[in-house]
Amino acid sequence: MKLNKEARELLDRYLLGVKRELPGKQREDIAAEIESYLLDLLEERFPKSKETTAAQVKEILQEMGAPRKVAAQYSSQRYLVGPRLFPAYILVLKIVLAAVIGALTLSFIINSVIGNTSNIWLAILEYFGTIWNGALSAGGSITLIFALIEHFGEGKEIKEIDELQEFNLPNLPELPAEEKETGKIGLSIEIVLGVIGIAFFTYINSTGGRVPYFFNPQTEMELVRIFTDNFLRYVPLILALAGLDLTRSGMLLAQGYHSSLTNWWHICTQSAHVVLMGFMIKSLPLISLEGFQKINAVDLDFTHLGSLANTGIAIGMAVGIVGTAIEIIRKVIREIRSPSA
Repeated sequence: MKLNKEARELLDRYLLGVKRELPGKQREDIAAEIESYLLDLLEERFPKSKETTAAQVKEILQEMGAPRKVAAQYSSQRYLVGPRLFPAYILVLKIVLAAVIGALTLSFIINSVIGNTSNIWLAILEYFGTIWNGALSAGGSITLIFALIEHFGEGKEIKEIDELQEFNLPNLPELPAEEKETGKIGLSIEIVLGVIGIAFFTYINSTGGRVPYFFNPQTEMELVRIFTDNFLRYVPLILALAGLDLTRSGMLLAQGYHSSLTNWWHICTQSAHVVLMGFMIKSLPLISLEGFQKINAVDLDFTHLGSLANTGIAIGMAVGIVGTAIEIIRKVIREIRSPSA
């Protein structure tokens, strides 16, 4: 049976939604089986149609129900939470875990900025320990609640759960070609800038925060210290995050599309950037211009200029924290509502 372009796209989106709900290596085989069944059903329902339309496909899909309902029929037997509740359980679990981790991360950033944290490594270890305990407690509570609903609600109609099993066209995921295509030029620029950044911070770390300076063409080059010890202790973390970002960009350039792995990878590294900026704001001053005072005869107050520069850095980082946090929240919500394959 021939499907027009809109009908084919709708069917592919539905099958993609089913595959995202299926665990294991058999998802492709199961999706192919479901596709064959749907095509046979369309041919049986509309035998006189020369070309199947999107409206006809939608009619069949509404009878089938939501992708998670179809996928649940092929899932292996689960304990505590049965097939009827499992899609809702996973959805609620994702939302709650994202909220808990987000709240704990925000609390950690605020405490890092206004608190009295002297050891960054100890603070980071405590942060991950808090995240682990919070996620474990939240996940256990949600699992217990749904297990109780499963036990006491067996055979009973639950309206909210049944609504999740109904077919809803706007909830279908977009196709990969429309949703996940990457820009090779942009990624190439990111990789080049990442390599330059790693080289620069490696050089800064090796010179103890000093940069080359020429007072005039006739004089020899001098190394002037600009970056303080407060900044240098964060250089290993900056290099590590730059390496992770560079690796992710290389992976995207190689595979040509965004996946769930690369999206969550970006969310995690962006969260780490937010935490790092919070610590760096607390560790001001990060730069010092007093070295120029010693080698420059210009009558300028470099101490005051350095103070202004650090204030500007703090404002820029604060704006960056807010903007990055908003972007992280947006991406987390998108991945929860419509995860990439």
